[in-house]
Amino acid sequence: MGPTEALAELTELSSQVVDAAILGESGFVLASTNPERGEELARTAAELLAAAADVRPAGPAVTRVEVALPGGSVFVVREGGRVAVAATVPEPTPGLVVYDLRTALRRLEEDAPAPEADGRDDKDGAKRSRKPRTRKKAADA
Repeated sequence: MGPTEALAELTELSSQVVDAAILGESGFVLASTNPERGEELARTAAELLAAAADVRPAGPAVTRVEVALPGGSVFVVREGGRVAVAATVPEPTPGLVVYDLRTALRRLEEDAPAPEADGRDDKDGAKRSRKPRTRKKAADA
C-alpha cells in the first residue's frame, strides 16, 4: 500500500485525526492529507522528535511524541524508518490515535517487495509474481 492510500485509510477510520502526513526516512513528505500543511507537519515532527531526544540523549530512540494543546493535539510516531504525524481534534483518545498512526505505517510495509539477495526468486532464476493479499471480511472471519 502506498503512503497516499495509507493516509486515506487512516482518515477514513479515525475521526479524531484532522491533518496527517507520512514522512520518509530523511523527513521528506511522502503523503499528506492536506498538501498545503504537509511541510509544516514535517517540520513540527522533526522539531518534536529532536526536542524529545534532547530530554533523554542517552536513552533509546524516541518513537512517540504527544503534545496536548487546547485546540487539539499533535502526535508523532516513528516506526520502521518512517514517521507519521497527525493533528487531532481537542481531547483525543491518545492510545487510539497512536494505534491508528502505527497501523498506517505498518500498512506501508505490508505490500513492500521483499529484498532479494541476487535479484532472483528461485534456484533457477525465474521471477515469480506475488499473489495480491486479500482481506477477510468481518462475516468471513
